[in-house]
Amino acid sequence: MKNLETKQDIRKKLLLHRNYLPLLERSDYSKLIMDSLINHESFVSAKNLLIYVGYQSEVDTRDIIRYAMQNGKKVFCPKVLRPGYMEFYPIKALSDLIPGFKGIPEPFITHKCYQPKEEDNILMVMPLVGFDGEKNRLGYGAGFYDRYLERYPFIERIALGYECQKYESMLPTETTDIIPNYIITEKNIY
Repeated sequence: MKNLETKQDIRKKLLLHRNYLPLLERSDYSKLIMDSLINHESFVSAKNLLIYVGYQSEVDTRDIIRYAMQNGKKVFCPKVLRPGYMEFYPIKALSDLIPGFKGIPEPFITHKCYQPKEEDNILMVMPLVGFDGEKNRLGYGAGFYDRYLERYPFIERIALGYECQKYESMLPTETTDIIPNYIITEKNIY
């Protein structure tokens, strides 16, 4: 039987699952996810890290950002410039972030945005609302990451989420959806 749930229905359901995870569990899971990520070959070999800043119930990425900086990686975080359009800007410390689009921490712009090149050895770490067994990623619905990656399809991508965000069926997809190379949860690497 065909799945009758819309993306919006699925998004609401999976966000509820994530939001109801107790804070201590989220914190413990974020540490497990970080351990898997920083030991992943894609992270180890990357020189440039494009990474979201964890917000509300998302996987917390602040320790990942600190670790990357301490280990000589250049770190770039997203900033929304207009509806549906974002760029990544360099940060030297978490104090370079201020509340931006919808209150999400973003870089305070003092530099030019990062212009990815294929030879730059880049890893993007992206958030998700949900995912399925085929690594289809459900985002928040604004298409920021899909549009960005459409411009730079050579960037390797890892999405971070909790196991409770895995959707039991195949997610409805569109031709514009860009699938992560890997999805890391507290229990698995897909």
